[in-house]
Parts: sequence; structure tokens; C-alpha cells
Amino acid sequence: MPIFGDPLTVVVGVLREPLWSFVAIVALAKVSHYLVVAAAVVSRT
Repeated sequence: MPIFGDPLTVVVGVLREPLWSFVAIVALAKVSHYLVVAAAVVSRT
């Protein structure tokens, strides 16, 4: 989701977030994105 992911990356960079927490934030965002997409696909079938 570029609408959410790109600004998230910029904000985390500006805040000088440590690498481990940045990776955790991005992983959480990606997992939630794919769960929403999967739920949308399942609900359409």
C-alpha cells in the first residue's frame, strides 16, 4: 500500500527509529496488508 507504506518509511527515518523496530513495524504493516487482501479475496468467493 504505497499510500500508507511510503509515508511510514519517511516518518520512521525522520524519527531515527532503530533498525530492529523499523523492521518490526514494516513486517507488521505488510502482514496486515496481506491479511486484508486475503480476507477481501475470500469474501468475494
